[in-house]
Amino acid sequence: MRFTIFLASTGILASLLLSACAPRASGVEARRQADERFRRTTSLVSFDQAKQAFETGELDKARKEIEAAIARSDKEAKYWSLLGRIELEAKRLERALTALGKAIENDPKFAEPFYYRGIVHQRWNEPQKAIEDYLKAAELAPEKIAYPLAAAEVMISTRELDEARMLLLPKLAQFEHNAAMHELLGDISFLKGDDAAAARSYERALVIDVEAPLLAEKLVATYFRAGEWQRCLDAARRQRAMAAKDANGRRAEIPSDVYRYEGRSLAMLDRNADARAVFVEQTRAYPEESEAWRDLATASLASGDLSRAEQAADRLVALATNDASGYTLRGLVAEGRGRFDEAVRWHRLAVARNPKSVDALTALGLALERAGKRREGLEVLGQAMKLDPESPVARRAFAGANDD
Repeated sequence: MRFTIFLASTGILASLLLSACAPRASGVEARRQADERFRRTTSLVSFDQAKQAFETGELDKARKEIEAAIARSDKEAKYWSLLGRIELEAKRLERALTALGKAIENDPKFAEPFYYRGIVHQRWNEPQKAIEDYLKAAELAPEKIAYPLAAAEVMISTRELDEARMLLLPKLAQFEHNAAMHELLGDISFLKGDDAAAARSYERALVIDVEAPLLAEKLVATYFRAGEWQRCLDAARRQRAMAAKDANGRRAEIPSDVYRYEGRSLAMLDRNADARAVFVEQTRAYPEESEAWRDLATASLASGDLSRAEQAADRLVALATNDASGYTLRGLVAEGRGRFDEAVRWHRLAVARNPKSVDALTALGLALERAGKRREGLEVLGQAMKLDPESPVARRAFAGANDD
């Protein structure tokens, strides 16, 4: 009996001892949480190091650090998003897409991975998928203007102009001091043919950011298309002055378009001698650019400088053998010198290169008439009228020939 009691007591003691040694459920949870905190803390260190490496362009180091962070804590959307950005920068688009998808899976309300996934789709020429991701990012982070701007840029590239405009206009009050916003609205107006509205948008953008790339060039081109010759001239000359200022004592490199719009604006203002001087500069700076020689020949003809017009037209013919305009200009020079048979030969060469050019046909018709071949001239002018009944040049020429 006493032995039985002893055994029982021993069993109870052993049970109590084992119970005391077994971990309590609360203790297990506490240790799990502590381990999780430790892993998360060390993963944050790797994440910060990955960010720093990424920002300095050390992609391999950045990838190694962020993968270490993910290995310790794989539910952090920002870790996956950074990995996606690293792979995107390294042009490993498939891997970027996978990582960004993981980020979205872990936090569907995190805007950043949607934006960068949109970039992947854009690079893959999948505009609608890109727009969808950019718009989702904009919805999740309405305070970030970059997201709707990205969507609008893709919409503009796919000519969804009304959609892009309706996306941007409601945000204009909130981001009225954002130059890119005004520039995109200007692009939309420009593509819709509303040059005056485009110019106003570009003007506002340029006031906000005077150094925005290509913005000044867009404004100059828009002024010209809108027929605002003096504004175009002033803007082109400001660009020339800025280029000279940026040269810091070196010879200023003036963009070809600056010369072009400055000279053409002068020509439209009937200042052909000044226009000719600008085009002379342009051809010296860009001697292989055929359009510059065309403009120089045209301005020289208009200002009565037949020698320079002939030289420029000859250069244009040499640079662009199949361009009808060079032969037409050469024919006009011959007409200016009273050599109508020679002019007819040049104009026939122009028409041979472009039989559907109303300008070439009109010039040939008039030259034929002046060379005493009135009947053939009327036939050629009639061909020009058939090609473009609304052409004011052809209509005037045809009417004048009939009056004679």
